[in-house]
Amino acid sequence: MKIYLVLLVVLLFMWELLSKQPDQLLHIVVCDVGQGDAILLSLGYTQVLIDTGPDESVLTCLDDHLPFLDKKIDILILTHFDDDHIGGFASLTQIYAINYLFLPLSDYKDSKIYLELKEHLISLQKQGTVIKEPFLGQQVAFSEFSPVDQAKYNSSNASLLLSFLTPFELNLEESRQLETAKVLLWQKPESNLSVEDLEKMATKLSDNNGSIAIFAQFGELKLLLLGDLESTRELALLREGLITDIDIQKVGHHGSKTSSSLDFLQVTKPEIALISCGLDNQFGHPDARVLADLQAVNSQIWRTDEMCTIEILSDGQKFWLKNKTQSFF
Repeated sequence: MKIYLVLLVVLLFMWELLSKQPDQLLHIVVCDVGQGDAILLSLGYTQVLIDTGPDESVLTCLDDHLPFLDKKIDILILTHFDDDHIGGFASLTQIYAINYLFLPLSDYKDSKIYLELKEHLISLQKQGTVIKEPFLGQQVAFSEFSPVDQAKYNSSNASLLLSFLTPFELNLEESRQLETAKVLLWQKPESNLSVEDLEKMATKLSDNNGSIAIFAQFGELKLLLLGDLESTRELALLREGLITDIDIQKVGHHGSKTSSSLDFLQVTKPEIALISCGLDNQFGHPDARVLADLQAVNSQIWRTDEMCTIEILSDGQKFWLKNKTQSFF
């Protein structure tokens, strides 16, 4: 009987090991972490994690989607320091080794939450983690293709390329922000934003507007991850010529009414709009106006509060929802 139990354990171990062997597809995983953000980009044995959600629930998502026994994250990006984006950070670093950590320091280095994290960050540095603040236009490339696939794809399409769209260096004047805000779609009479709301949003950089935005490209696939950026900063990226049409867009700020203006969406025109939000959350995310504007630009809306964890696969030429036969290229 003991022999059978040992064999069963061995078989289960082998099944777990084989079932989680990486392929040569890009996996885009929007983890269901409730009201928060945690997005995994996985290519072979390379993993990029953007934000850690509000709590330890990110660990379950990683355990489900990373190669068996792989306990390292190549790049961790903390887009900003709101609890729903960094709440799982401490738990994550207890289990996973972090090779590179990118986070915004310019607008946070004197903040209470950064000072609380500082000791932990020093500990990570001692363990070998390289901690950086990305600069506007900085790029990181990964490749997990075999020689056979290298021949299939040309060299420019053989990697996952991340480009940082850090907003700090845009240095918009308050008057320009206010002017932009007043020209936004919120001129609509049905807007829920008051003039006071617009002025506050236009003249004060919130923690949300300090978010790191990321453009990722894998072959023909174009992906935009916006953190919690609000519309003034989204439109600033447009004015600087940093954004074009997108295949997949992680909607800014969980679909809040202060993000994703129609002006912005009419340029990005994402085929798929990903919204990470909690079921029946207290903030009313996603906002009805944002959903209507996404539909107006013919975006398919996929939400974690309705679909739980969302996994998209791509071979660089087409992409599809895991376990679905429909493709989008």
